[in-house]
Amino acid sequence: MTTPNYAELVAKAEEAVAAVKDPELKRIAFQKVLDDLLGANTTTEQPKRKAASKRSATSKKKRASSKTGPQAYVRELAEEDFFKKPKTISQVKAELENRGHHIALTSLSGPLQKLCQKKVLRRQKLNTSGKKQTYAYSNW
Repeated sequence: MTTPNYAELVAKAEEAVAAVKDPELKRIAFQKVLDDLLGANTTTEQPKRKAASKRSATSKKKRASSKTGPQAYVRELAEEDFFKKPKTISQVKAELENRGHHIALTSLSGPLQKLCQKKVLRRQKLNTSGKKQTYAYSNW
């Protein structure tokens, strides 16, 4: 059994993912390529399994610490005083799109409601002439 040249394998893996722009995708691709290269050079599967379990445990910790998603995006808007003046759900959607978060209107109502329940935002009914009810969201 020969010892693999780790520096050479890492260089090959880096070269394989050099064209990937997204940092998270690049990290995952690098790990996959390196695992494949290490798997081709070793005869036992045991070290490969241990590395995979450690990797999944650390990636779960990272995901838990960094919150993303519609509610986090709306909370960020609230922290930046976007809701200083009352905004409709359509205005919230438009601002999120300006920031690169394309979220369906129907997927925003739940997070807005949760933030109102947590008293981060306040919801007020607007006077409209039509049958449809419209609400505006603002800071407390």
